[in-house]
Amino acid sequence: MHRIAVIGSGPMALYTLKHLSMAKIPLAITIFEASSIAGVGMPYKPELNADYMLCNAFSREIPPATRPLLDWLKDQPERELSEWELSPHDLTGRAFYPRVLIGEYLGEEFAALCDKAREKGHRVTVETDCRVADIVARDGKPLLQLENPADSRDLLFDDVIIASGHSWPKKPEVDGVRLTSPWPYTNITALDAGDIGILGSSLSAIDVVVALGHAHGVFEESNDRVTWFPNDGSENLRVTMVSHLGIMPEGDFYYPFPYEPLACLTEDAVEAEIAEGPDRLLDRVFALLCLELDTSDPDYLASFPPSARTIEGFGSCYFERRRELGGLAAVKRDLVMARESLRQKEPIPHRYVLLRGHAIFDLVLRKLSESEYARFLEHLMPIFGDCYAAVPHLSLARVIAMYDAGALALLPTGEGSAFANGDEGSIMVETEDGQIRLDIMIDARGQSPGKLSDLAFPSLVAQLSGDEEPLAGPFELAVSRLDAGRVVCLALPQLLERHPFSQGLVECHEISGIAVERILERVDMVLNEQVEAS
Repeated sequence: MHRIAVIGSGPMALYTLKHLSMAKIPLAITIFEASSIAGVGMPYKPELNADYMLCNAFSREIPPATRPLLDWLKDQPERELSEWELSPHDLTGRAFYPRVLIGEYLGEEFAALCDKAREKGHRVTVETDCRVADIVARDGKPLLQLENPADSRDLLFDDVIIASGHSWPKKPEVDGVRLTSPWPYTNITALDAGDIGILGSSLSAIDVVVALGHAHGVFEESNDRVTWFPNDGSENLRVTMVSHLGIMPEGDFYYPFPYEPLACLTEDAVEAEIAEGPDRLLDRVFALLCLELDTSDPDYLASFPPSARTIEGFGSCYFERRRELGGLAAVKRDLVMARESLRQKEPIPHRYVLLRGHAIFDLVLRKLSESEYARFLEHLMPIFGDCYAAVPHLSLARVIAMYDAGALALLPTGEGSAFANGDEGSIMVETEDGQIRLDIMIDARGQSPGKLSDLAFPSLVAQLSGDEEPLAGPFELAVSRLDAGRVVCLALPQLLERHPFSQGLVECHEISGIAVERILERVDMVLNEQVEAS
């Protein structure tokens, strides 16, 4: 049997297994998971995440492995749903659910998928508490070396798929200043009330704010209104979020799902631009974006100066307006608009175009030169990141509750950001409003891109050819001495280097499908050659 190893068992591995199970011939698949629980993934593990931290993908957006999330939820006993403060009438395809609850679903999906794969004739083995320390070449194939050197099993494979998920620094820092990691969440909830800083203002930072709110107070909810009251002894809690621009992603809004196609910025139109060649490719695709915005929301670009119709100018105009509208006060106002969009089932036209546009732009990113890709990252990526990071309304309502209570601020650092160690273990931060002093700062910047040379397999890295080249589908690594086997890298930090939109369950499903398609093509080719030879 063709032997395939999958390193990791989170969402990327889950969907990889789903695609592998569709093979026409039986495969021997071994999944290695470093922790004691398989199938969940770091963003959804209960030991790392609090049960009030919400996943920002609504249920219908999550690709099923064996059955949709909503079907799984409807099969849960009412007693278990009530533990999540849910009832059967709360279960809708447009609702957001706690990440830990999504983790339970993913874990059960993983187990069910393993069973289904075995029923199809595949040999599936799951190894938990089993960390892969290195990947070396033997007889032209990849051989796994485990952290436990006493394990003497034959770990030679035809294909190895690295699906190791997120990778966080154990001791994060900025400008030589030691920061506090938000993982596990108990790092946050164990902090004393005081002047607490949060570096970042996106989804991870919002989770940190909510965790601090739960640790030091009580959220009282009544319809759309949420109020926060501090615990006795926590009245001096002051949380300050600092980010470059001092803005926060807007709330989730209504849009049709499955998506309705755009009129101008379409895959066919972009493929036609790609066929025209690399010269000014990014500008030509950006022109399609402008045309789409003019078609769907004629007043949007017209409300900006003419410079907004250039790549450099659009980003400046977009964020200048976002900043003019205000920080947390704007979040409070915009949440009302987002809620009304959902109630009326009316999209916000320009936000829908930018939400859909990032997937279309992704078609060209591997076609760009390094300088043009850097230009995209500087001027357009922040806009798309701001738009597709829509936040669940309950999370924003809790943030606003802490703001209304005087316990939360959001400050921009601007271009002159600087961090320094102060006296008595404090941290000093330069912001546009002047220098502030914090007792501690939590790193909530999210996952950073990583190079292939950052992979945690030293022998593999040493044998990479052109290890600074960014990954492109089908994500196979060029490894010397591997002529009879392959290593495929689907590790998130390395994907992010040239696939900046690769975070999320939908993206895990799509990217793993591209990689597995190539693997199965090769398996079929080898099988056909063997049949012809016999």
